[in-house]
Amino acid sequence: METAPRSDLFARVLGILVFLLGIAIILCVLWLGFGLYQDRTLGIPTAGPKSGPTATDLGAAFIRLIFRIGLLFLGSLSGSLIASKGIHLYFSGLRRDP
Repeated sequence: METAPRSDLFARVLGILVFLLGIAIILCVLWLGFGLYQDRTLGIPTAGPKSGPTATDLGAAFIRLIFRIGLLFLGSLSGSLIASKGIHLYFSGLRRDP
């Protein structure tokens, strides 16, 4: 039984670590998204019980909401790309040239 060369072992371990980093980023994005949708006011400041938010407040809250959703999308995309690179690095460490 032949042992794997050290460089192959290092590539596999590094690939697993990069993959886990990508998964952690995706889980963090999911957690932030869950927190975003738990906020019932969506970040709209309320002046008082009788007066509702102004049109300016609603517009600013909408822009912030769209920006946060865009950041969540970019975070999930980057997490999946990082995890993909980790898997690729792991499997490239498994290759053996004859």
